[in-house]
Amino acid sequence: MSALWSPSSFSMRMILLLVTPIATLTAQPRAVDRVDSLLLARQVAPAVAVIDSALNAAPRDAAVLWRASRVRLLQGDAATGKTQERLYREALTLAERAIAADRNGPDGYLRRAAAAGKVALSAGVLDAADYVIQARDDATRVLGMSNVPSPTRASAHYILGRTHLKLTETPRPLRLPLGLGFGNLPDALTNLRTATTLRPGFIMFELEYARALAQDGQRADARARLTAIASLAEQEPGDSERKQEAQELLRTIAR
Repeated sequence: MSALWSPSSFSMRMILLLVTPIATLTAQPRAVDRVDSLLLARQVAPAVAVIDSALNAAPRDAAVLWRASRVRLLQGDAATGKTQERLYREALTLAERAIAADRNGPDGYLRRAAAAGKVALSAGVLDAADYVIQARDDATRVLGMSNVPSPTRASAHYILGRTHLKLTETPRPLRLPLGLGFGNLPDALTNLRTATTLRPGFIMFELEYARALAQDGQRADARARLTAIASLAEQEPGDSERKQEAQELLRTIAR
């Protein structure tokens, strides 16, 4: 009997087919690609429907879970109050499930870093120190991995840079007892500059780097970055609002 076919190998294949949802075998690759395309087109609402369907079909699929975390985060960005907080925490839970499904991949950790940062911002940094530290640690972990794609590395640098920049808004003596004394402007600048280098022309990164430059007193460079944002292609949900924010910031440092 051929080694490629035997009763035992046939039985094993049948067992795998029985325990693996058909949607996981056939539909999920198309579903996650569809979600990526929708988000690139900044169509969050349709992406919610697609990812929720994929999540129901494959609740332990890491690629589905971390994308679901990203979608929840985007939903939270467009919400307010208790709804926003709930969506950010759902994003955090989904990212943790993605990590449980794939502990060696960078995406779950990146999404947990992003979600933890948003939870911290919504709760108030000083009241959510553990989440700030989680964001820093997860972003650092991603950067310590090998063969991480440049866009993912760029996002990790962005999260680190934004974490440092946000912490500098609070005097260090107030942060120090909470374990948040690490936040500083030089590290914010370094990480945000690296993010813009790894992913040039990405509005979210350019805006935050310009903000850090302005805070550092490098107003001419900040103005140049902010001015350029107006002509950049929109690639992420919220980019239209970020362009407006860039113009507002530009007016405040025009002199």
